[in-house]
Amino acid sequence: MRILARYIAVEVLLSMLAVGFVLGLVIIGSTFVRLLGMSASGALPVELLASLVAVESLKAMMLLLPVTLFIAVMLTLGRLYRDSEMSAMAAAGMGPRRLYASLMLLGLPMAVISAYLMLVAYPWASEKSVVIQREGQQRMDFAVVEAGRFIPLNNGRAVAFVSSLGEQGKQLQDIFVHTDAIKGCATVLSARSGILHVERQAGLRILNLTDGTRYVGTPGKADYSVLQFAHYQVRMPLAAVKSDHSPRRIEMSTLTLWRQGGPGDLAEIEWRLAVPISALILILLAVPMSHVKPRQGRYGQLVFGMLSYVVYANLLLIAKSWMEKGVVPVWLGMWWPHLLMLGFVGLLWWIRGGRRSTGFRRRRVAA
Repeated sequence: MRILARYIAVEVLLSMLAVGFVLGLVIIGSTFVRLLGMSASGALPVELLASLVAVESLKAMMLLLPVTLFIAVMLTLGRLYRDSEMSAMAAAGMGPRRLYASLMLLGLPMAVISAYLMLVAYPWASEKSVVIQREGQQRMDFAVVEAGRFIPLNNGRAVAFVSSLGEQGKQLQDIFVHTDAIKGCATVLSARSGILHVERQAGLRILNLTDGTRYVGTPGKADYSVLQFAHYQVRMPLAAVKSDHSPRRIEMSTLTLWRQGGPGDLAEIEWRLAVPISALILILLAVPMSHVKPRQGRYGQLVFGMLSYVVYANLLLIAKSWMEKGVVPVWLGMWWPHLLMLGFVGLLWWIRGGRRSTGFRRRRVAA
């Protein structure tokens, strides 16, 4: 039996690697396309695209680890049923209990790994994603300034021209700034050099000019006031800056959420725990659902299995939302979708056992 148990575990592991490779390509491709659109729209620098794709793809693979294991078990058992290997194993004494024990040789370690990833690595990856996006936003704030062309600023109410840039776009040379007329007066600034920096908390892009001239007057008239200055500061609001940088629950560590102890915090913890728990429950579901007759295709039950997983995942999302809003009590939380799936597994085994007993009675009557 140990040889059969190792054989089944190895076959499931190989199928899981293949399924994980395919899902990984799909996830990386879709994530790359989504973030490439952000980069094309100017919301993300190209140099940060690869790191953000890696972090977002890692988060998605953590969430899809249970379904990867579920598909691998269904494909492996479906092939064994089609090739009549399961019949031979059953004749050798491989019943449902021993089959589950064989699958748990892989399922339990994967559940432990998934628990570590969701409780520790997932919040780290979420925080890392936010840090990369903020860094990209900061770089794009400075990337607005380009040398050798007129640049609209302050929602089009001002126009600037810079002849050259230095120090990653922060050091400006030979600057010209024109602002629209306010109360009949327009302002023109010219300076030999300047430094650009961003104050995110205030939501401002600040330009410090050095050694220049300020002209203020009414367009069409010659009564301009001219002011020579050594230092001059121009403040311009940022186009899209979020002043609230407080971490979300998805970015908080599990220990921090536990210490806070609110309904939303506990919902996030149970959501993270739901991933490894669902991996074990999906293994229980895969065994009765993957049973096919020798003449059936190995993918015959896979569609129904995926539909069951979609329903299960949506129930978990609903349970999380209800727990955060206080619709369900904390003690019930997100445990009821797991209980429903366990009941569904029991129903499948009951139906399968009823069919067997009915067939046995028919054979006795025929005899």
